[in-house]
Amino acid sequence: MKKMDIDAFVKSFLLVILLFGVVGCSKEPVQQQEEPKTLFAYVGANLKNPITDLAESYEEKTGVKVELTFNNSGALLNQVETMKKGDIYMPGGMPFVEQAKQKGHIVQVISPIAYHTPVIITPKDNSGQVSSVEDLSKQGVKLVIPDKDATAIGRTAYKIFEKTGKTSDIEKNIIANLESPHKVLSAITMGQGNAGIVEYSNTFNIQDKIEVIEIAPELNEVEAIPIASLAYSTDKKQALDFLKYVEEKGPEVFEKYGFKTKKP
Repeated sequence: MKKMDIDAFVKSFLLVILLFGVVGCSKEPVQQQEEPKTLFAYVGANLKNPITDLAESYEEKTGVKVELTFNNSGALLNQVETMKKGDIYMPGGMPFVEQAKQKGHIVQVISPIAYHTPVIITPKDNSGQVSSVEDLSKQGVKLVIPDKDATAIGRTAYKIFEKTGKTSDIEKNIIANLESPHKVLSAITMGQGNAGIVEYSNTFNIQDKIEVIEIAPELNEVEAIPIASLAYSTDKKQALDFLKYVEEKGPEVFEKYGFKTKKP
């Protein structure tokens, strides 16, 4: 090969290497995508519908997913104590939040989002002839209630009974303590009792199958529904943001599902 040809070849080869080097250097470093933020919430079973809606709309707005686990309030508190992780605790009533707060699980509480309003339900024929709380003590009444140790409304029911002065007589008529108001509602509609106590929202779409008897205001115990952030949250700022979102948007959503948002 002639010297001129060799020089031209070398120059071309070096030019190619230089070009590849420039192209290689011009590439931007690949950035790793951040994992989307996630919050974990312990929520009372009776609050499933409104909180599911709120979690979905919050994710649409912020991109932050809120994972939900549902159970009765007592079981949720046991989960918090055992697992010692998570961001949000939303039981059915303030007594469970106060209990969690005393044990050091809670950072911040916002309340009320809505209210639990106890009512009496009976089958359409009202075979027990129940028209008031006092009537729950009558002979022949077969009463089904949410468990007082596991549910907020179960605890509330006993406070109502105490106001009548007939707790012992009413207790004699209790044939079942169930895990949730939904199970009480099912029991009554299936004829497994002739009176029960549930939350007003439980009856919202089923009043054609049952009788709903409101409890006299002087006897009723209307319970505020709170939401709280947990001490174990790894993103307390985001958890607080969700609390504030529920405080702002929650009442309207809860009302859609039959909850009362104004205390009588």
